[in-house]
Amino acid sequence: MGTEEYFKDKRCLVTGANSGIGYAISEALLEKGAIVFMAGRSAESLESAAKSLDAYSGQIRILLVDVTKQPEVDKAIQDMIALEGRIDFLFNNAGIGGTMPTVDATLEHWQSIIDVNLWSVIYGINAALPVMLLQGRGHIVNTASIAGLIPFPFQALYCATKYAVVGMSESMRYEFAEEGIHFSVACPAAVVSRIWKKPILGPVHEEVEAPEDAIPAEEAARIILEGVAEKKGIIVVPEEPGGWLWHEYCISSEAAEDFLTKMAHERRIEWSKKQKV
Repeated sequence: MGTEEYFKDKRCLVTGANSGIGYAISEALLEKGAIVFMAGRSAESLESAAKSLDAYSGQIRILLVDVTKQPEVDKAIQDMIALEGRIDFLFNNAGIGGTMPTVDATLEHWQSIIDVNLWSVIYGINAALPVMLLQGRGHIVNTASIAGLIPFPFQALYCATKYAVVGMSESMRYEFAEEGIHFSVACPAAVVSRIWKKPILGPVHEEVEAPEDAIPAEEAARIILEGVAEKKGIIVVPEEPGGWLWHEYCISSEAAEDFLTKMAHERRIEWSKKQKV
């Protein structure tokens, strides 16, 4: 089934919809004729995002929600059901980055990243899944990361949350297949988004530039939605070089070992320099 047919006239909820991949997914869904509930915790950012998509104003709904708070997530799903009578797609997309020496991580750092990257996904699934089971259909798409497939050094906190999202999504994909509920997990590598502009976790707070090989959020959204329409379980974005490195890591190749060892060395030097400033 093509992406146009799969998403046309569907009711979709996208968290983290005001920027980056969430915004790009929202726009792509709107282009395909879906009704999109754009969810986020900043009313100003959501209104600005919706205004920039004014051509689809009749298809846009706004949900003000802090995804780290279960009652707000539950209410968002309930409000959507009250308005539309169903939820066809849930895109658990909200997330934050985290690169830092693990020894410097406080329990507050752990709590913060787990709340956003993992608990928000759990809250979304917990609220939407019973509704989808009653409907007899639905598709939940969780945004993890290539760091949910490959253990990048100095990202232990981030990897912990993203590995959890991947494992949870894959487990439920098999568990609920016979119930008509589909699960996909998107694993983006470098994508141009605001995640690079947000203060990173750790003792050194700074904005970092997206890598030169980062793909546009619009391209990431296209790849993700094509994979969702094909009902893929794990969607690596883009397939290369992320897919190659994942394969090499899975087979325990020397290439992957050398790549990650070199990365650990370079990041150790980089953090050492930062802490001396």
